[in-house]
Amino acid sequence: MSHPPRAVLAIVAVLALLFSGCASHTALVGSDDDTLIYGTGEVPRVLNPAVQSGLATATSGAQLFASPVLLTKSLEPKPYLAKSWDESDDGKKVTLHLVDSAKFHDGVAITSEDVAFSLDVVKREHPFGANLFGPVTSVDTPDKHTVVINLSRRHPALMTAMSPPFLPVIPKHVYGTGDTVADHPQNSQKVVGSGPYRLRSHSEGKRIVFDKVDDFFMDNSKAPKSVIIEIISDENTLSLALEKGEIDMMTTNTPSVTQRLSRSSDLTVAEQGYEGIGSLGWLGFNVKSKYLSDKKVRQAIAYSIDRDYIINDLHRGKLSAATSPIASGSPYHDDDLPEYDRDLNKAGDLLDDAGYPSSEDGKRFDLQLDYAPTSNEMSTSVAETIKANLKEVGINVRIRSSADAPTWGNRVANYDYDMTLDNVWNWGDPVVGVERTYLCSNIKKGVLWANMSQYCNPKVDELFKNAAAAPDEKTRKELYFDVQEILTDELPILPFETQQFRNIYSDTVVNPPNGPFGIMSPLLNTSMEG
Repeated sequence: MSHPPRAVLAIVAVLALLFSGCASHTALVGSDDDTLIYGTGEVPRVLNPAVQSGLATATSGAQLFASPVLLTKSLEPKPYLAKSWDESDDGKKVTLHLVDSAKFHDGVAITSEDVAFSLDVVKREHPFGANLFGPVTSVDTPDKHTVVINLSRRHPALMTAMSPPFLPVIPKHVYGTGDTVADHPQNSQKVVGSGPYRLRSHSEGKRIVFDKVDDFFMDNSKAPKSVIIEIISDENTLSLALEKGEIDMMTTNTPSVTQRLSRSSDLTVAEQGYEGIGSLGWLGFNVKSKYLSDKKVRQAIAYSIDRDYIINDLHRGKLSAATSPIASGSPYHDDDLPEYDRDLNKAGDLLDDAGYPSSEDGKRFDLQLDYAPTSNEMSTSVAETIKANLKEVGINVRIRSSADAPTWGNRVANYDYDMTLDNVWNWGDPVVGVERTYLCSNIKKGVLWANMSQYCNPKVDELFKNAAAAPDEKTRKELYFDVQEILTDELPILPFETQQFRNIYSDTVVNPPNGPFGIMSPLLNTSMEG
């Protein structure tokens, strides 16, 4: 794509800011043609994926930290910090053989002790660390480049758990100085990483700048010299910046944005990528809330919502219906689950049976609906639709917006909500991305994307446990089918659509990160031209 040099764009943007006084951000002064500018509306709470999940943290984390393995498009492991590995016949011991030339950004060599320390931190402090590494009983480090992971049982998701979004290898000599890592000041500033980029600066909520590590242990010669994450909260402004050449790439799950930008001859909408995340749009219920503690009420709400309108009108028919907490792309998804097709009579009967008949004015009770602030199309419009739908059965909905994602996250993680719209990911394997939402042991107040519904069913816990340790895929599939049947009936979460994330980028971007985790992967092979 032909556009002015970024130095010129920077000067123009600065002048525009000075004269307008209303610009939300400015271009980076001094950036050059070997700089990749990635635009996003996601604001990271921290930059260290060992203690936080989500797109924002994982995007930065994949550049700052290396992990033991990478994943191919088919979600198979390939070498990264671990050049090879062995598994015992019973699956209870996995041995990693590390490269011997890897260093942290402060020049200290990466050893097996750092890998063992990092795994322990993730297990203890990550929002779903118990799902990632619950079966790990101990980690041995017989020498500086050998890591022996001992397990109580076979762990089919172990390699996924050791990929970039989940197991950043962090320096023990930096982060091992306190009782916890979650509140460490170097999670967001002065980060000492192990990945292909080091942190130059982090202006929180505005911009993050990375510089390439030239002596990285893997070939990164094609990677951009610098990477800038430019945070632009409004998605329309973000997409306009891409069209104008002010940024090089963005990621979206908003159909109208994808549709509009696909018409540009200077931009490419990726046809693949993010297959590993299994993204679901859903309505979460706080089952400790007065009215929502009754599954009949939750089922009535499901029958009231016009899912067809959300998918085909609001989202232009570009997304598909979701009927299960396990995404449709998973081999463990059950295609034969009952669906909550809109039926207002059935919804009314269920509410009557639950003991909430209509008053003379048709009203039954009030509920509050929160939503994660993304685009209007993916959040506000859906919330307004649900409000209108539930009014038809006598439920009065108060919509509460949040100033930003951290504000919303703090509310729902601390159970200050009745219902919330959310976008939640399966992360490649039910052990990693599905269990966490439902296990009794994962009800952790203040922890985002744990079991925020406060749902607890010991039978569901047992099914998840048995599925994770199943001796073969047939048995594992049958157990996940059983758990989906229960969750679809008890409905602590109402999935309503399968969402699709895609990278959109200018023709200056070569080898864009269109793998199973997309931008949440190291930019080793991505490059810039022209």
